[in-house]
Amino acid sequence: MNALEKIPLLDEHETIPADFCQDPDNAWTFPKAFYTSKSVFETEKEKIFAKSWICVGHYSEVAKPNEYFTRKITGENIIVIRGKDSVLRAFYNVCPHRGHELLTGAGKSKNVITCPYHAWTFKLDGSLALARNCENVSNFDKENSQLMALKVEECGGFIFINMDPEATCVSDQLPGFAEKLTEACTVIKDLKLAARFVTDTAANWKIIVDNYLECYHCGPAHPGFSDSVQVDKYWHTPYENWTLQFGYARSSEKSFKLDPSIVDPSFSGFWTWPSTMFNVPPGGDFMTVIYEFPVDEETTLQHYDIYFLNEELTQEQKDLIEWYKHVFRPEDLNLVESVQRGLKSRGYRGQGRIMTDAQRSGISEHGIAYFQNLVAKSHQ
Repeated sequence: MNALEKIPLLDEHETIPADFCQDPDNAWTFPKAFYTSKSVFETEKEKIFAKSWICVGHYSEVAKPNEYFTRKITGENIIVIRGKDSVLRAFYNVCPHRGHELLTGAGKSKNVITCPYHAWTFKLDGSLALARNCENVSNFDKENSQLMALKVEECGGFIFINMDPEATCVSDQLPGFAEKLTEACTVIKDLKLAARFVTDTAANWKIIVDNYLECYHCGPAHPGFSDSVQVDKYWHTPYENWTLQFGYARSSEKSFKLDPSIVDPSFSGFWTWPSTMFNVPPGGDFMTVIYEFPVDEETTLQHYDIYFLNEELTQEQKDLIEWYKHVFRPEDLNLVESVQRGLKSRGYRGQGRIMTDAQRSGISEHGIAYFQNLVAKSHQ
């Protein structure tokens, strides 16, 4: 019996066992159908993304009354808006009359939201302000014509939504995360969005998370970034529904030029269930965040955001943005899209060995096993 035969190959119609990848030292990735199957995606859409707190943006995007933004997640279009009363709310971006979408993009709303189709208007708390001709419509129910709300919460300087009306709070899903993130970036709430790269990435959302949760690929695939990483001073620690990759860096002409005043420069990379990544580079005064919004089984809408403290960017910051946009980011996009294509090849044996070493070194892949076990449990 070869090693792969110890892990049963499942097809898309089978349930993956709850103890899948529970032992990271003897673990293989999901069978390829779990990255390519429509039925698997539909299961994850309902059991994971409709029931989890999902990070959708930074506090600064809706810091002032009437500011809003929209997001698309697993086929749902969502509005996050701060009302005139300064209360943060989230609604499905759909008019209860005939289903037309209400707002696009981001910006500052008027004191009411007006549907472009039939001009129904809604207050920023979601209640119906006016439905033309409603006084002449028999048994018109104004109380049940408000916008459909969903849960929204600010946590650690970021905004999370949850489609599950029975959900509790973000800290129940991610205990200890906000405190650790704020410790890594003490100026987190003062940050401002400096750049956003949006891509429809041709890869299953789990492939993208797998890629983030290991630095085994850093040396071969990220020559610039890996030049700044001290792999012998790199740790990846799983917590409850989130992980932290923490390491020490050195100045590099190929990626990060570190301020000489920074003593023991470190970086922190947080992954949170199900699919958001927060990166705090050396110095702790700026961040990058990768938001993964699944579209279908082979497509993920990605927002790659860069946040700085200052609004007027320095030339060095502009250069760093260009490096992220034209070097570092495309390296990862090429990797995950190539994996998506390769998984469908007759030459792929169906599952890949997760390369966990006993030392849990900087190149160990135990983070992937932790993530895949969480996904397996959600399938039950």
